[in-house]
Amino acid sequence: MVFPIIGSRDYIDQRGFFVNECPTCRKTSVFAVYDTRRKLTLYFVPTMKVRSQMVMECMTCHGKWGIPEKEVGFVESKLMTQLELSTWLGRQQESRPGPPRIQQPIGRTYYQVLQVDPLADPEVIDAAFKRLAIKYHPDTSPDPGSASNMRELLTAREILANPARRATYDKWLGIVRRVEALRPEEV
Repeated sequence: MVFPIIGSRDYIDQRGFFVNECPTCRKTSVFAVYDTRRKLTLYFVPTMKVRSQMVMECMTCHGKWGIPEKEVGFVESKLMTQLELSTWLGRQQESRPGPPRIQQPIGRTYYQVLQVDPLADPEVIDAAFKRLAIKYHPDTSPDPGSASNMRELLTAREILANPARRATYDKWLGIVRRVEALRPEEV
């Protein structure tokens, strides 16, 4: 008795990007558009196409939708390469009314003052402050600029130790914090 071995595999081909309103989050968003194909493999039989569909994914909420056959032509006519999308997004950012762009700080950031990474945990920031406070405290340091260094350290710790003030400062610097996802065992 012979049993055929059957297997299937999905193939994804990137087509481009599409800007449209997301049906889920209702925001004008960038969609990644790609073709998906499922191929079925039979033992000693060549691969044959089972189904094919164009799919788009919202880059904001990560919802995925199959594109109906009658809409494929419209979507294909609106597809952009990554370079075209980058140019389009840059023009959108420039034309968007609102507050002026935030200038990068002149001099050192508070993270540089405390010599920590911008992603550092609060415990690391406290440890760095304590280490540098011992080094730069006016009572222990012979350096004439130790008082100004200590004031700078105190200001940096005051901002970075308070989560709300740190978030505002990070936003001003242009640092985007990602929310950590929950693991299945944490749910």
